[in-house]
Amino acid sequence: MDKRYDVVRYNNGLNTVPLRKFTPVEMDIFWAVCSKMKRKGTEELTFEFEDFEKLAKYDRREKDSFYIALKRTWEKMKQLNYSYEDDGYYEDFVLFQRFAIDKDNEKIIIQASERFEFILNSLEVGFTRFELDNLTEIDSSYVKELYRYLMQYRNKDTKSGYWAVTVDDFREALDVPDSYRMSHIDSRIFNKAKKELLEPKGGNNPIFDELSFEKIKAKKGNKIQRFVIRFKEYEDPNPVPMINWLEDLNE
Repeated sequence: MDKRYDVVRYNNGLNTVPLRKFTPVEMDIFWAVCSKMKRKGTEELTFEFEDFEKLAKYDRREKDSFYIALKRTWEKMKQLNYSYEDDGYYEDFVLFQRFAIDKDNEKIIIQASERFEFILNSLEVGFTRFELDNLTEIDSSYVKELYRYLMQYRNKDTKSGYWAVTVDDFREALDVPDSYRMSHIDSRIFNKAKKELLEPKGGNNPIFDELSFEKIKAKKGNKIQRFVIRFKEYEDPNPVPMINWLEDLNE
């Protein structure tokens, strides 16, 4: 299966929900689920264990291990909610209303919430798109989260973009502890991101050609106030044309 066919696409509203409490494996499973559920409405769907093992690149030794990984992922998925608030109105949604795991038959039954299905299905404007294979190549949970936030600002024509964000909003988005100083952010997020996104891994091409982190100080004092993170995706000089890419490449 060509990696560019497995695409995650969702409404930008989901980018307000941090996934840092997920382990890297659980993040991979979660995004594999989102990839399979996009544009499916609220239809109840059944998948094989193998579908998600391949997408999430899960190397299992026995059925029980993947069953446990699925259960742990779902326990955290249940805690994900999206809050909508307007003048005098507030509502809280969960993403999925059913997630059943049949270990004996190695099947998973999933149904998106009727009140939240627009996150995976209303994709005409304001959506984030990325290739699942890229995300599963990343080891660090911080870098996985950074990668999906950057993809919100990707220009489909230039395959590049930038994320201008205050330090406070960056901490909230990636769920960075208050105890982390700027040196921790450098070593545990920015430096790891350069290694994981700019360097080839396992015989694959790098994810980005360019990645930079600019720190901008406040007008008064020496405190860093915001970051400007610029990136450019790697472009294969000899791409192999695939008909089944067209749907995703056109968006």
